[in-house]
Amino acid sequence: MCLMAATDTLPDSALPELLKRVGFRRRRWGFGSATQLLWNRVESNASLLELCRIRQDLTAEETAILRQCQEKLEAARWCLDKPTGRWSFSFWELIHEVDGLLLLVMPASMLVPRALEIQQQFERRVTDSRAHLWLGADRASGPLPRSVRQLTRVDESGGVAPPPLDAEESRYCRSVLRGALDTVNQQVDKTFWQLSINVTLQVFSTLLLLAVFVISFVLLTRELIQTWPGELIPRGLLLVGFAGASGAIISNMLSKERFVVATGATGRFFAYHLMVKPVIGAFAALMLLFLEQSRMLLSVDTRTGSTGVDPSPALFHIVVSDNQAVFFTLMALAVVAGWSADKLLSSIMDKVLGRLLGQSEKVLPPSSSASTPPPRTPVPAPR
Repeated sequence: MCLMAATDTLPDSALPELLKRVGFRRRRWGFGSATQLLWNRVESNASLLELCRIRQDLTAEETAILRQCQEKLEAARWCLDKPTGRWSFSFWELIHEVDGLLLLVMPASMLVPRALEIQQQFERRVTDSRAHLWLGADRASGPLPRSVRQLTRVDESGGVAPPPLDAEESRYCRSVLRGALDTVNQQVDKTFWQLSINVTLQVFSTLLLLAVFVISFVLLTRELIQTWPGELIPRGLLLVGFAGASGAIISNMLSKERFVVATGATGRFFAYHLMVKPVIGAFAALMLLFLEQSRMLLSVDTRTGSTGVDPSPALFHIVVSDNQAVFFTLMALAVVAGWSADKLLSSIMDKVLGRLLGQSEKVLPPSSSASTPPPRTPVPAPR
């Protein structure tokens, strides 16, 4: 008995004519599952297009629609057949346009199962305000359910099936189905591209975090830890900044952002999460270090260095065993500050300004009538 293993490579024999159309002309090895699924989708639409062409009663409008479908399928094949840099956005937009155009020309017998599938997909995937518009308040009186019932010739009262639709009614129902399918595709594409951007951000964040680890490993020495904060400038500041940046990078890796737009100028998302957020995290970590050194809100001391009497006690006082523990405690706090830099930075600024305002009120001399001389009354000049 021979065992057959599923592989992603093509056999050595000549390719069938169908396989030569798309996706396999310039690639001779490594056909992944994604390429196979995309190829199947293109050829499925091509088969449906051929079935729509054999109709004898095609109008000039339907012939033009079929020609557009053929051109878009050829463009989709080209997007899939690129040896490098596959155009995924363009590919799926072309496929969705072909799906919508085929609804306008396919025979009524083929349209019925497609209409039922579109309604089922719409009810499952679209849950925002658009669902009320398309399905109605009771999810049965909207334009989509009514069009599906008319196409399937289902009578709500259970009586005799209604007569077939005329040309104008059929055009209306097909247009409704096309609009509903476009709404479903937009929702699915938005979710898919949001997932794609999040995964790409996680991969880039991992590479950036590894680079931060390498630089921190070069800067970190035993003398720096044992004599902290003796070498605070400049290596100490750099390490604290890198710790805050690493916290912001880890936040990118563990969080899922629901981007408002998933297509278009998405480079701004990468610039913000891979450049702006690490810089904000580093700044928040440095601000935390400055506050710790100034003893305004936070202080981290050893048991031997802490005193019972402090003329300006901090709000949060952490006592550890030695200087090494002080160093790693500050690094941990810096990572946390970088993690939640957006919220932490605003709250710290509010506390700092409030504390500075309170100290300024204590420093200013009190105002009293005894210590302040009364204003002199101006004497009118003689004429």
